[in-house]
Amino acid sequence: MSDLPSHRLDPRMLRVWYVSDVIGIVAVAALAVVAWLIVRHVGGDVFWVYLVAGVIEAICVVDLLVSPRVEYATWRYDVTPTDVDLYHGVFTKKRVLVPLVRVQHVQTKQGPILRAHGLATVTISTAGESFEIPGLAEENANELRDRVAELARLAKEDV
Repeated sequence: MSDLPSHRLDPRMLRVWYVSDVIGIVAVAALAVVAWLIVRHVGGDVFWVYLVAGVIEAICVVDLLVSPRVEYATWRYDVTPTDVDLYHGVFTKKRVLVPLVRVQHVQTKQGPILRAHGLATVTISTAGESFEIPGLAEENANELRDRVAELARLAKEDV
């Protein structure tokens, strides 16, 4: 197998993952409060609500502390004249080569959290599936989108 791709995500993506994980933790806590209110209202034993919510929150906090850093450290990508090379994963490492001749369209997208951090995601779609490169600076994402689109057009002309 060849060397790993050389391009990395923007460091601000770490903050985006942290913010997203904190929002998830808050949502789980809100659901735990709702479950506690329902169990208390029907006269059930709230101990199980505390236990289940506590275990889920502990798992979410450990995920918050570990996953973003590992994901950021492993996420890499490259674009060559023939394909897009992606490498990422926390527990399972995934390496994907997307032939440019198979690319149907390329787009950039931003949700509110990415937009607040000046980042965007590039999505590369083929007939079978879509591949994302998250957390690129907005201008870099637009340049990458345009470059992949142009290389895909050239690759199709060569076929």
